[in-house]
Order: sequence, then structure tokens, then C-alpha cells
Amino acid sequence: MKSAGVNGILLLASTIALVGCGGSSPLVETAPSQPIVAAVAGLQGVAFGGQQPVTGMSLQLYDAGSGGYGSAATGLLATPLPMTDSNGNFHFTIPACPHPSDQIYLVGTGGDPVAGNASNSGSTAANPNLALMIALGNCSGLGSLPGLHMNELTTVAAVWALAPFMSGSTNAYQNIGTSSTNAPGLQMAFAAAQEVTNISTGTVPGAAPSGATVETNEVNTVADVLEACINSKGGTEGDSSPCGGLFAAAPSTSGGNYPTDTITAAMNIAQNPARSVGTLDALISNTPTFNPVVSGPTAFTIAINYGTTGGLNAPTALATDQSGNIWVTNSGASTVSLFANSGAVASGFPSSGATLAGTPGGIAIDLSGNAWISIPGNNSVVKVNSSGSVVTTVSNSSSIGMNSPTSIAIDGGGNIWVVNSASGANSVSAITSSGSALGTSAFTGGGISAPVAIAINGNANASCSDCH
Repeated sequence: MKSAGVNGILLLASTIALVGCGGSSPLVETAPSQPIVAAVAGLQGVAFGGQQPVTGMSLQLYDAGSGGYGSAATGLLATPLPMTDSNGNFHFTIPACPHPSDQIYLVGTGGDPVAGNASNSGSTAANPNLALMIALGNCSGLGSLPGLHMNELTTVAAVWALAPFMSGSTNAYQNIGTSSTNAPGLQMAFAAAQEVTNISTGTVPGAAPSGATVETNEVNTVADVLEACINSKGGTEGDSSPCGGLFAAAPSTSGGNYPTDTITAAMNIAQNPARSVGTLDALISNTPTFNPVVSGPTAFTIAINYGTTGGLNAPTALATDQSGNIWVTNSGASTVSLFANSGAVASGFPSSGATLAGTPGGIAIDLSGNAWISIPGNNSVVKVNSSGSVVTTVSNSSSIGMNSPTSIAIDGGGNIWVVNSASGANSVSAITSSGSALGTSAFTGGGISAPVAIAINGNANASCSDCH
């Protein structure tokens, strides 16, 4: 029977979500330890589907794209591609790095999950739908990596971390990339994948920082959903096979575009975590390969929980700066907390959070890494630097017209825009980066009515939501 767990979606404060089963659970090794071939001048490791090796799997090393989100990645290994041996082992020479900081990942496709197919029919056969991967990280670090263990767990960790950077109705592993201006974001996503799973053992957790808890049960649950297809002879959407069931329940759109490989199916689940959950959960065997699992999940989300460090107290709003630091406002303590992407309190920032002169509302980050925070009760906005000091306080005036300011956004020119949530205010205030009014009064009209949120488009125009 599936063991019990906790499910939920946590995105604020104590949890940094990857994308898309919530709660935390004990950390359990969930894959067998297997011998690796002797070290050679290159990458070496083993590919497993569940608890059996995959033989004859084709391998490709990809360099993530830089032409935009979901842009084409570049295959670095020339044909003929290396393949896994009868024990699932592989090794190959590391190619030259296009750029040392490029993000690299390994994908294995096809091959025969020997024990799985033998038990199905008494004979073995390749599974054309089988696809596994590992997020490796910086190209310059490939030579120092340990022996690798690629399986469903490493695949889940990679896909859930990289799903925002993936695209494609099939073979989505060929389309992982980001914009040229968000290379740090992609790099941090690769690091997050290795916090979830240990790429040398194929187990959970990975290199999670001190005080962090990986949602092990949730990772296991998704891995078991994929395992049913991986350890089979494959299939197509809608047939009676495990792969057919997986693909039918994990299209790229609600109306179709069914995947034909397990990585693309995993991406579709990660990007639509609350869709067809019951159908996908039913694919898991009553004796799951990876244990423990979540019983009756309501969404296939995965997160890393960082506890209650850094002064978290009734957190409300969250923002991320260009360095990947995470800012969180605390309504229970009238403070703001700052965390590094690892989950630790940012260096030099007060461990209990920076004190604000009132209960915080919204938060936005400017191009210099400063946080601008609205204080509704004081009709003010404060600017806090990365050391936790309030360097600017913008008080209300008739030309600014703040009236219980809440949601906040910053345009490309550094101007600060806030919505006024007081009953009947029906307005948006704008402030320059120096703290003076932008205009002669708060902005009204244009359909603004009881605004609750605000965002800036590419033309630096502000748009509020729930204006009715």
C-alpha cells in the first residue's frame, strides 16, 4: 500500500518551491547502490529504470540554450552516440566547453530496462518512450563530477527545477534554455536540482543546505508515476500500456498534444501540477519502487523547505532580486527578511529581519537590488538596502496621494507604482526613484476601481488587476 504523506502547495516564506506534493517528510534513500565502472578521463556512471539497469540507452550531453526561455539546446556529443552496456554502465570523453559557465545536462533515451521487460513478456525489448536525465551544472565542473547514477529521481529533480525553462510537445529535453539576461536564474535552477537529488547515488535528498528539508515523499511519488512507463516496452497515448496511460493524462495542453517520451510527460505534469492528479497517481504500483510516497496527492508540486529562520513571522509578500536573493515581508513582526538562494539568511543582513515602521504591504526590487516596500497603515513607502537599512522613506503628500498603498511595482526607469487599496480610493500613486511625486496627484480613471495588484509591461506602462 502507498504510505501516507502530506500534500499542499507552499510558495511563501519557509518554502522555496521548484515548480508545480507539498509538506515535508523524513529523508529516505530510495534507490539501490550500484557499482560504477572504473573512472576514466570523462564522465562515467550508470543508468537505471527503477531498480534495474537500462542497457542500450543512447546518451547525449546538452548545453542549455541562451536564445530565450525554452530555446534549443546544443548536443555536444558527436554521432555515433555512446550507449549504456548490459549493466547500464556508461563512460565517455568530456567534450570541450563552449563556455565555462554554460549549464550542461545529460539525457538518456531508449534502451531496454532489462528486468522490467523480461517480467512483462519473458523477453526483453527496447522502450522507445524511455527518457531520463541529470542536471549537471557548469561545464567547467564536469571533469570533477563523481560517478553518476541516472534514474527517475534525478529526472524528476531536473525537470521540476528546469520546467520554467523547458518547452516542446515532445522531446522537450532538446529545448531547455533561457534569455541572455537570465543566465544566473538558469544556473540556480540547476543547483536546485542537485539539492533535491544526489546525482552520484540517484537518491534523495541531494546537497540541500543545512536546515533545509527536501520533500522526499513528493519526489518519490512523481518518480513512481514515471517508473511505470519507463520499465515497460512503451506505448502510445490512449492504449492500455503504462506509457499510454501516462501520456493520455499528461498532454501539453488540455486539448491534446500528447507526449511520446517520459521527460516531456514529466515537464507537462510539472507545468500543470494539479491536472489529472488522480489518474496519474493510479499509475503507481501498490508496491512502489521509490518509498515513501504521498497518499492521495492533490497536486504534483515539489519544494525545498527552509524552516523559520531569518525572522519569518506571518509572511505575506515575496520578491527576488537579480542576484537570486529572496525578500519576504513579515506582517507579524513589521520586518522584511532576506535570504540567499540556498535558503540561508543573506550575508550581512539582520538575522531577525530588518525593522520597518509599520506592517508591510507589497514589495518590489529595483535594478540596484534595493527593496521598496509599501506600509499601508502609514501611507508610506520605504526603501531598504541589502544590509537591512531603511535608506529612504517616502511619506504621503497631496501630489502623491497614497491611500493605504499595498501592491507595488517598479518600471524600467526606476519609478515606483503603488495601488491604493482604501475604500473608494480607486487610484494608483507613482513616485520617482528619488522619492518625489511623479505627476501632480494620484492617477485615477481608465477603469481603476478597487485595484489589488499592479505590474509593468515592456513599454513601462502600469496595469492594475481587478479593476472593475
